[in-house]
Amino acid sequence: MRLTELDLPGQFLDMFEGNDLDLYPHQEEAIKHLESGKNVVVSVPTASGKSLIAYVAIYREFLKGRKSMYIVPLRALASEKYEDLKRMSSLGLKVAISVGDYDDSPEFIKRFDVIVCTSEKADSLFHHDPSIMFEISLIVADELHLIGDEGRGARLETFLSAARYMNPDTRILGLSATISNIEDVSGWLEAETVISDFRPVTLQKGIMFNRTLEFEEGESLSFKGRDDLARLCEHFIIQGGQLLIFVNSRKRSEDLARKLSYSLEEGIVGEFQWEPPWGGETDRYQGILTELIPKGVSFHHAGLSSSQRTVVEALFREGKIKVLVATPTLAAGVNLPARVVVIRDITRFSDGYVGYISNTEVHQMLGRAGRPKYDKVGFGIIYAASETSMEKAWEYLDGEPEPVFSSIGKESLIRFNTLALVSTGLARNIEDLVKFHGKTLLGYQTDVSLHRNRFEQALSFLDENDFIRGSEEEYKVTKLGKTVSDLYIDPVSALILKKYLDEGNINDQRTLYNICRTPEVPSLIAKKDDTEDILFFMDENGLDYGESSDSFNNAKTAMVLYDWINERSTDYITGRYGIGPGDIQAKVSSAEWMAYSLSRLASMLLPERRTYFEMLAIRIREGIREDIWELTAIPNIGRVRARRLYAAGLTSLDAVAGSAEGDITKIAGFSHKLASETIGHARTVLQRRRR
Repeated sequence: MRLTELDLPGQFLDMFEGNDLDLYPHQEEAIKHLESGKNVVVSVPTASGKSLIAYVAIYREFLKGRKSMYIVPLRALASEKYEDLKRMSSLGLKVAISVGDYDDSPEFIKRFDVIVCTSEKADSLFHHDPSIMFEISLIVADELHLIGDEGRGARLETFLSAARYMNPDTRILGLSATISNIEDVSGWLEAETVISDFRPVTLQKGIMFNRTLEFEEGESLSFKGRDDLARLCEHFIIQGGQLLIFVNSRKRSEDLARKLSYSLEEGIVGEFQWEPPWGGETDRYQGILTELIPKGVSFHHAGLSSSQRTVVEALFREGKIKVLVATPTLAAGVNLPARVVVIRDITRFSDGYVGYISNTEVHQMLGRAGRPKYDKVGFGIIYAASETSMEKAWEYLDGEPEPVFSSIGKESLIRFNTLALVSTGLARNIEDLVKFHGKTLLGYQTDVSLHRNRFEQALSFLDENDFIRGSEEEYKVTKLGKTVSDLYIDPVSALILKKYLDEGNINDQRTLYNICRTPEVPSLIAKKDDTEDILFFMDENGLDYGESSDSFNNAKTAMVLYDWINERSTDYITGRYGIGPGDIQAKVSSAEWMAYSLSRLASMLLPERRTYFEMLAIRIREGIREDIWELTAIPNIGRVRARRLYAAGLTSLDAVAGSAEGDITKIAGFSHKLASETIGHARTVLQRRRR
């Protein structure tokens, strides 16, 4: 079947693949199932055209006057899908992206035809108002194979279960890489399965061992010299290819990228003229990236700032970076294929020991090999450093991804979901909880009655701590419980914050420390070199050391945030604590939300301090002292520019709005254009506030 046979308008065809596209068999099969009103789970390799199935389905829903939701596991993927779907705006579709504030009302959904969001955001909307399930007729669940993940997968499982529990007419389209137990997932969703091993770009898999690359089909290549990995890179670069090399740590990614930049034969990559776009504050990675990127080599990991990752990804897509050394976070993130994928490390240090990575991870990484439209063949290579590793590598190539199992049976998730179910009115007692969980993947894979004791414990915990009230026959949510459920935080986090408010000894350091004690803010690891500073920080603020390392980890994280809100430079913070700018951004994102949550709890428990916590949330987001918080409300004015404005005497919105362009162009970093825009934006912000 050709795409033109689906009776789609020419504009749609032009935007998605073009008029002459022949549908792959799995695309045709999936679309036919959807047209007949069925749920569908599509399990095919990476880059096999799964997204087109979703776009056709979403457009069909729009023509019928119905709404769709596109759920992805990560914010970066949400941005990619949003940009794709926005192309349909010319056809009349109203597209929105929602990935942030978990306290948003779902009311905005009524204004749009398609909403792109993360699993957590979708689940938080359900917490606020389960009736939104009646607004959505189609839910696209991308990367469905991640449903077994305790974090993202658990949120997705809960939301899909709630959607089907509330509105059985809601249709589900699951898009996935290979799932070995797809019958469990499709059975749970009552869906038709579309399974294919088809790839538009053929994948040749092989193993690199002892300077020899041996492919599954039997062909082999030998690479002379000490640095066999560099010679491997050269072999494919000469043929016009790019390489993604996966390693198991940030340091290894940086070290290997630097080593390859020296080891590759001079001129083979072809240096290019490049002006670093960094601007703003410096950090520990800018100099390294500025040195490596013109040589056609770079690294990628979560320690980089979001802007640095964006630059690296864009240059790789443009073909200017020929070799990118990355940690596995990239494999689960943005769509960044390469002709050649090399898994350099098949082991990882975790939970105190070194172990082999999973089959699922290996297949996900190798699946990046081969760029559709550019390559006829992709090469997926596992590097084996020993005979034992070689044997394991062959097992990976011969094996299947691990089966997917529900993860919502974990105690913390049952507690979290129980509060949500009582808060939304979907559960009043233990029987309702059993009934709901019977609709989950957990209920499909296990006997739900085996978890009855955990449900009872969750109800008791919530009742004892005033999140719910009632009896075994009927529980109802309290004001505290409703607030906590709407905030989308763990009830345990609420208790930590509530206890802090009850103590009343409030300052910035103690607030940040208690925020960092919550499960929502994963702590940095305190190292031996940090001990002296941590002890001083804890003694100065009367904080209890505790009996585990958790308190030291929490303290280190709080110290990073404290330096951040006191406008210490990114370079200073990353150097002092041995972290990356991306680590600061990650902690800022979660800590800001917990500070906001504190302000909501304070409105009930300590109203005189609510404004302080609201201000602190802004300070965490912007990385500022209190005196310039107002200036950061001006678009494009971050903490560096705001501090410069303040130092020049422009200390308020009124002062900026009433200034002349020449007053601002005298300040470092302000061009005539930026100065004019800053004055205009300041006036607009003031007008909005005075309405």
